[in-house]
Amino acid sequence: MSTYNIDTLDDLTDRVVYITGGASGIGRATAELCLKQGANVVIGDLNALPADLQTSDHLKYIQVDVCSWESQRDAFIQIEAWHGHIDHVFANAGVGPTTSLVDETLDENGLLTPPNLRTINVNLLGVISTLRLASYYIQKYSSHRTPGELGSIVVTASASSFQTFGAGDYTIAKHGVLGMLRGIGTRLEGKVRLNAVAPSWTATGMVPAGFIESLGVAVQPPQAVARSVVHLFGDQSCNDEVIYSWDGNYLEVNKADCGLLQAASDLLPNTLNEHSVMVKMSTAAAAGDIKI
Repeated sequence: MSTYNIDTLDDLTDRVVYITGGASGIGRATAELCLKQGANVVIGDLNALPADLQTSDHLKYIQVDVCSWESQRDAFIQIEAWHGHIDHVFANAGVGPTTSLVDETLDENGLLTPPNLRTINVNLLGVISTLRLASYYIQKYSSHRTPGELGSIVVTASASSFQTFGAGDYTIAKHGVLGMLRGIGTRLEGKVRLNAVAPSWTATGMVPAGFIESLGVAVQPPQAVARSVVHLFGDQSCNDEVIYSWDGNYLEVNKADCGLLQAASDLLPNTLNEHSVMVKMSTAAAAGDIKI
């Protein structure tokens, strides 16, 4: 596969962009780039904005707990009150690994404790809630956009979304995020564009960049990932795409020649037929004609 070209970015003037986890790292870099492209940006984060990132008419902040449905829903209601519509959402809030899920932690009685699901709650279940709300509110104001223009949702996957990576809960969550694209994308076709970014090692503060670099691994700045997010917002041809970024380079790894879907098709010759059958079954189930 050749590298993906993101030399120019589309104008986002008057578009409303909501970013979860936007107070730092990739989320902050994306917010700053969206502002440069003319967007009105709302950052939702559990943490307060840093002092050097001041709110204005074009940048607003809402304190949001992505693990709370009510908190997330209230954030979308507030954005609607401020701007009257929502065009693009970046479901980006995330935390690092918490547990391997098979660690042997015992309670005071010597019994095995339940798994700590913090990372899965934030990185997967929180993203599902954001996607559900984003889909609703973006479609609600489709008439605001020019004819044929679709709003979009971008989710933060990871290089660990499609490979082995020894961080149990984090890897499970990121594989789940990629599964969202595969499982929900067809439902949104023609209504909302759903895409993902899958960064390699990025200087976000989640893991010290110096430590990673000491292992001989290149660490890219968050601004590199932000460019791929803003590209997906603006380019109407992008749908069901996964942009993998590493050291400032980009690949679309889902639909491109030799990408993940082609690899699956080569392994499973009936993939396309199975997909068609599943769509028809899902439609029939939604209509109550069958149970699956």
